[in-house]
Amino acid sequence: MNKLMSIEVKGNTKKWSFNFYGDPKYLDEWRKDGLEINEIVNTVPLSVANAGLSGIWMKCQDIFNFKFKG
Repeated sequence: MNKLMSIEVKGNTKKWSFNFYGDPKYLDEWRKDGLEINEIVNTVPLSVANAGLSGIWMKCQDIFNFKFKG
């Protein structure tokens, strides 16, 4: 099952991050090859973050995705 991930790419002056759906079984192989890849657990819209509601938003995501443990 593919999961949402992020890969970091280093340019001449900045670092860039791109999201993609990938198979977690390849994470170790990609990391051993020097790629900076992380699984994305939650996403928060900027408007929610600016309103100070990130914690509530992430708990709701966890409940909806059956990850909330209390």
